[in-house]
Amino acid sequence: MDPLFNPARLAVAFVVLGAIFVPLERFFPLVRRQFWQRPGVWTDVAHFFISGVIRKLLVVFVLVVLIYWLGFLVYPPLQKAMTSLPWWLQFVIANVVFDVGAYWGHRWAHTVPFLWRFHAVHHSSEHLDWMAASRVHPVDQTFIRVCGILPVYLLGFTKETFGALIAFEGLLAIFIHANVRWRFGWLEWLVATPAFHHWHHANESPATANKNFSGLLPWVDWVFGTMHLPKRFPARYGIDEPMPTSYPGQLAQPFRRRK
Repeated sequence: MDPLFNPARLAVAFVVLGAIFVPLERFFPLVRRQFWQRPGVWTDVAHFFISGVIRKLLVVFVLVVLIYWLGFLVYPPLQKAMTSLPWWLQFVIANVVFDVGAYWGHRWAHTVPFLWRFHAVHHSSEHLDWMAASRVHPVDQTFIRVCGILPVYLLGFTKETFGALIAFEGLLAIFIHANVRWRFGWLEWLVATPAFHHWHHANESPATANKNFSGLLPWVDWVFGTMHLPKRFPARYGIDEPMPTSYPGQLAQPFRRRK
């Protein structure tokens, strides 16, 4: 069966992630609530099973096209030098390269009106937890991920390094949305945490908007001047503009004519 569309694997992943994050959010909640009664949770489940598949297909298609047109940027001596490095150093460098690329893709998704149409679907969640990470428009996530993946590919890292990067990025993306009250001290400046990413979703004031674009390395935001990490968690999430609550409605929303 095509690994890009494997319902059994998706079901197993959903059960495993639920077994990890549901107890964590129950025993260490930031906001105490029943998970399955959270508004929009079933829409997010639909995103998990459907949008994730569409996104993978789109990412592969876009990368194939871009690699065909940008193949001239490949520099074999540089790729050979990268693959000769120890695996752990490859992993570190690949994380930095991926995160800087994804940072700018994510930042453009907030600042370019056309891209925001798609990214607004993700930010429409007014309650954050591990399932809220799945509420993404496939077009939006394709754009952001390609911005991170393409430079990693062009540098020629091994398949093992690339696979480890994608697995780490995917699991961390779920964790940083989790409804947990944990704080990690100085580590919050090195690796993305729930507190760091919750402020990216904050809808409190213009002063806290468009912050913390990094999905892996908060110090990248510090370098580019978008770091925001107070001692408290946000009091309000979501967006002010209207967003349908159904999965089909959210998928179609970016294409609707604006008044």
